[in-house]
Amino acid sequence: MKNPLVRHPLKLAYDQSRETWQGFDARQKRYAIAASAFTFGRVGLRLALEIAQTKGAVNRRNAAIAHCALDLADNIDGRIARAGNAVTPWGKVADPFADKIDFAVQEYSRVVRGEMDSATALVRTGRDVASTTLRNHQSEHAARHGGVANTSAQWPGKVSTAFRSVSLRIADVAPESRVATVSQHTATVGLIASLVTNAQHYRRPL
Repeated sequence: MKNPLVRHPLKLAYDQSRETWQGFDARQKRYAIAASAFTFGRVGLRLALEIAQTKGAVNRRNAAIAHCALDLADNIDGRIARAGNAVTPWGKVADPFADKIDFAVQEYSRVVRGEMDSATALVRTGRDVASTTLRNHQSEHAARHGGVANTSAQWPGKVSTAFRSVSLRIADVAPESRVATVSQHTATVGLIASLVTNAQHYRRPL
């Protein structure tokens, strides 16, 4: 039978967090709730911004500023949880999951607006799914051998994700420029390269 981390990672994290929650005091619970609300609230704001931009309700300059603000707010949820000593298994799993939803919202909105081709968006989504699958299987492998896998993002993944955001911001400012085109393709190649790196780390001795 497969480890539930592979089949239902969010459900498993939620169930584990229910146990953690029992040991939290009132202050820790407030911080944990605030961190989770911020995680998904940021995705909700991104979706609302993309819809408004697609409908023409927000001009390109203001949209770019708002996108930058949301990018800079990416780590605030984790800081909130750590500040309140309220880190939970749910938060560790939900945060990267929300980040992938965030990128999907941005990229498919650009496909709708004609600022990104659908093939690029599909390749990036496929990379995200493959990367998550590798991490889940690494956790399963560790559990089978009585260890704990290090599934935190490695530096290639962090760099490629940062450049992914930068390429999107460049496209916000000048979607038809050569710089936007080059940065978009470079970011996609970087994401694929980081996936290859993840695969090389897969099932290393624990």
